[in-house]
Amino acid sequence: MQAVILFAHGSRDPLWHLPMQAVQERVARMQPHTPVTCAYLELSQPDLPQAVAGLLAQGVSHIRVVPMFLGVGKHVRHDLPQMMAELVQQYPEVVFECQPAVGEHPDLLDLLARIAVD
Repeated sequence: MQAVILFAHGSRDPLWHLPMQAVQERVARMQPHTPVTCAYLELSQPDLPQAVAGLLAQGVSHIRVVPMFLGVGKHVRHDLPQMMAELVQQYPEVVFECQPAVGEHPDLLDLLARIAVD
């Protein structure tokens, strides 16, 4: 079974989480048989290892991590690859797939440009 983790920065402000949760709900509606959860780098729970552990407890064997970052800075270039390497080492039987940050996707860039001019 495959699952999706929406990986974001995190915040102490509970309202900050609302857009991430809205994306999670949309993914769940689009793929009702695919477990989807959010995970956060800092300031919020669950973190990435906790989210992975929760999905593995559900019998997941393939996890796609989607970095929900607009900019590709240190967290995406250094922190996330290190975390992914640790997860691969800890769970060699699981297939981990890390997508590029959403901010690099041409469809999102086009949507943001359309929003800017509408």
